[in-house]
Amino acid sequence: MELHLPSYYRARIETFLHFISKELPGHSIHDTGKKNSPLELLKQGFIHPEIKERFESSVASYTGIKLPDNPLTFTELCSFNTWFAMHPEKIAGVEFVTTSFQFPLTIKGTKDDIIRVVSAGFSDDRDKRIRIARARAIAKLKILQLIDLDN
Repeated sequence: MELHLPSYYRARIETFLHFISKELPGHSIHDTGKKNSPLELLKQGFIHPEIKERFESSVASYTGIKLPDNPLTFTELCSFNTWFAMHPEKIAGVEFVTTSFQFPLTIKGTKDDIIRVVSAGFSDDRDKRIRIARARAIAKLKILQLIDLDN
């Protein structure tokens, strides 16, 4: 998994905005308004395979511009599928384009995918609790050793 800085995701958001407002409407005017057109899918945060290469090169050009690396705001995290782009391990399957007008995207996954995603959260929490318990036990042991040295 490739880890990106917040500036990368800001560049990605800027690229979405650029493509939606300037690049795509003039590029494929006959597709505007169609539910599975690259423009409509881009509004949902899905990069259509037809424009994926052009989109990624545009993101790379935006990353050349100095964008802030401070943490993303809530609005930035919720824009154009950014949170899921940051955490692809949280997606329980593969994203597909559907024929539904109201839900043009869906996730197709198996029971194993769901179990993997959900259980990963539990194991992270369990590992954290174990580390905290060990640290507390070590701290109590040190305190007891210091008390024993005092006597």
